[in-house]
Amino acid sequence: MGREIEVKIPLSKEDFDRLFDSLILCKAHIPGVDVVSSSSDLIVKRDEYYSKYNPREERRAAGEPQVIRIRTEEISGASKSYFTLKFKKKENGIELNKEDETFIQEPEVLREFFAEAGYHLFFDKVKKNYSANCQSDFFPGINFHAELENVNNLLYLEVEVVQEEGEADVIKQSLFDFLKQLGLNPENRDSRSWMEILLG
Repeated sequence: MGREIEVKIPLSKEDFDRLFDSLILCKAHIPGVDVVSSSSDLIVKRDEYYSKYNPREERRAAGEPQVIRIRTEEISGASKSYFTLKFKKKENGIELNKEDETFIQEPEVLREFFAEAGYHLFFDKVKKNYSANCQSDFFPGINFHAELENVNNLLYLEVEVVQEEGEADVIKQSLFDFLKQLGLNPENRDSRSWMEILLG
């Protein structure tokens, strides 16, 4: 829960493989970047998005959270589900989100509740990713969570900083500079939601 500042950027297959070797397998070192922890376990996230309304404009006008989601994560055959409410705000192509999330033991119960309460499933996606927690020599005290992602065969890197302290503008700039350290151009970031990306 709390403030989450994130940026996502599309990757070529070459960049995906290069970052996989350095961030996940730790075979190659990126100057100024320390991989604190990483896992070569594939994580599969199945997301179901619900709403009482159809067009996005109706949802906004009613004040409904931008994300009402059931996420099921599978890691090494084990499955866990979470319920999430997310309120999104964009500033200069960076997401500043307030996210509340809780573990749910039986997601089917929540699906039944949604059906009874008039909610419908309007979008779903499957994200396959590998993750790493990194630090930069240039930004002490900031932890970067990086995910190499394949979402419906689109390759992306998503980097987020989850911390309450620190000025948002300073953290946003550190994200841009961190992308440069990884050999990526922050100008290529994609500020669209996954819904906009996948549905066109």
